[in-house]
Parts: sequence; C-alpha cells; structure tokens
Amino acid sequence: MFEQTCSKHPHWISACQRFAANHNVAELADKAGINPQTLRNKLNPDQPHELTVAELIAITQASEGDETLFDGALFCCGLTAVAIPEREKGPSLAHQVIDTTAKVAGLGAQALTVVESGRVTKGQRNALVGAATAAMGNLALLITEIEHKYQAIPSLSCALDMARMAAGA
Repeated sequence: MFEQTCSKHPHWISACQRFAANHNVAELADKAGINPQTLRNKLNPDQPHELTVAELIAITQASEGDETLFDGALFCCGLTAVAIPEREKGPSLAHQVIDTTAKVAGLGAQALTVVESGRVTKGQRNALVGAATAAMGNLALLITEIEHKYQAIPSLSCALDMARMAAGA
C-alpha cells in the first residue's frame, strides 16, 4: 500500500519549485553548462537526482543572482542570508531608510491580509517570503552603509585634528 511520506526539507522543495517556475530552465541550463533535462530533474523533488554545490552556484550566477535556492537551503538549516551589493551601486542612506520602511510596511499589510483571511495560500506564502527577504536585504544594506560611514569618521576626524594642529588652532 502507498504510504504518504513528508519531506524532511520542505523549504528546499518549495525553493526548487519556485525557481523552476520563474525561469526558462533549458536556457538557464545552457548558460550554466548543465544538460537541460538533468537540471529539470534536479529541480523536481520527485526525482532522485539532486543539485551539487557547484551546480547551485552555476545556476545562481546564470540566473543573474536569483537567491531562491540558497534561501531555501539555508532556511532548512534555520539560517538566512542576504546579498550585500557592492558599495558603489548602493542608493543614498536616506533612500535606503525610506525603501526599508516601505518594504516592512508592505510586509505588515500582507501579514494582516493573511491573518484576516484565516489561511495562507501558496501564493500568499511566496509573496510574504519574498517581501520579508527583500526587507532583510534592505536592512543588511543599511547596516553595511552605516558601518562604512562610521569607519570613515575616525580617519576624517584624525585628519581634521592634524590640520588644526598644523594651523596652530
């Protein structure tokens, strides 16, 4: 008789399904140097094949940084990670604070909708996870920017002190 088993890694399975649904898998496989059918199988939880770390990195890079699979794998371990963009590309500190506030407010609105409905659909779950991940990314970017600014302050302060001493002030 068939016995229903529950996956030990539901977040990974969900991440694989979302990743496959959001991308042209054949095109992505070609970019990553993987056989398209092999990649389809490895993203399908009903198949015994699994992605290797090297393949995970290759398809993440080929997808221009889609972190869905990494997020799913880490979440199974009770961890999370956020990408920290290069400093030169980051928006101003004020813009980051406003953007972070907007993302957190949007997350709150989505959570209220879910609470009022009394149930969570797969689409709502994916939207909430996406909004929360975006908000965490913004917070990490904000923390990084503040840290960079703080690191610059002691050097600037020291340079100003030296200039004052040289001027005899």
